[in-house]
Amino acid sequence: MYKFCLIVLLLFAYQVFAQSADPTKPFSYSVSSSSKTVKKAELVLQTIVESGEEKRVVINGQLLSVGDRILQYKLAKITSRYALLSSPEKNMKLSLFSLVVVKSK
Repeated sequence: MYKFCLIVLLLFAYQVFAQSADPTKPFSYSVSSSSKTVKKAELVLQTIVESGEEKRVVINGQLLSVGDRILQYKLAKITSRYALLSSPEKNMKLSLFSLVVVKSK
């Protein structure tokens, strides 16, 4: 009976551990320890989508075109390597494949 309980406990512990590790999670994904969501003050360029001459970007899970707004920024320019955001205070360049996460005020 002792061995059976030990095996059940180990299987349960393994299942809990397997659920906590996500092998598909991107390296640059930032997780808050309390809410497990990306902080709203961080802007992360996730991808650039090109369809002919039209370009769009995905920033923090939102699909945006030139002129769209995210937080206090307006998407000013999209190239094949970066997106340029502008606000009255400053401009911000978000690059693809960057390990640096830019935080806004």
